[in-house]
Amino acid sequence: MAVSTGFLKKIERWAVDENSGEILFLPFQADGNPYKSRVLLVGATPEPFLQVDASDFQVFAETLVDTTLFGDLFQYEVMEASREYKGSLNFASWVKEHFHEQIVHSSINCLNLENDELKALRKEQDPLYGEGFKIFKEVMEEFEPEVLIVQGSNTFKLFMEQFRVLLEDVEVEDLTLSVQALEQKGVIAKLRLTSGRNVNILVCRSMGAFGKEGKTFGELKANLKKLLK
Repeated sequence: MAVSTGFLKKIERWAVDENSGEILFLPFQADGNPYKSRVLLVGATPEPFLQVDASDFQVFAETLVDTTLFGDLFQYEVMEASREYKGSLNFASWVKEHFHEQIVHSSINCLNLENDELKALRKEQDPLYGEGFKIFKEVMEEFEPEVLIVQGSNTFKLFMEQFRVLLEDVEVEDLTLSVQALEQKGVIAKLRLTSGRNVNILVCRSMGAFGKEGKTFGELKANLKKLLK
């Protein structure tokens, strides 16, 4: 997918810190046009950790819509990424094979820093950390997915802290259940976007447990199939 001038400006607004001029945020990753995707898969913070010079922004933006290019340019970073990230890629491949749908990856907080630095900013309640949540919401509002999959207990905790107020049609009486229990419940609620559209919310364990085929993720697969039919 070619990145249009207008979309490039949006990616720049999301990815580049306006104060330092550095690329500090990883707003999303897709394999093609993210506006055509119906599913947004969300982790707690972005992976892999990237250090990209602002002068390479055009190429960086192109990698966000081309997983092959992303993997080629950031081969080492992908190799060093967590099991959760690699499981997310396996899940995306499974969805593409079975539903002919692409997954867009994003994070509740899009600030792409190493863990120690991220923890320090969170502890200090630094505005840069808060900006990461704001960017995720802008990404979600922009792409308007039909389904938002929140993976992992830490991600779900942050999701509830930041976006509980936006939930409607809550289907689960006790949202303090474990993510494994919530995974069995199907759509736990809907999140209303400013456009008026509703996003179906699914919760699941970390994709680090997905493996190649996600044999233990039967309920999630079945629930996703119902939503994408």
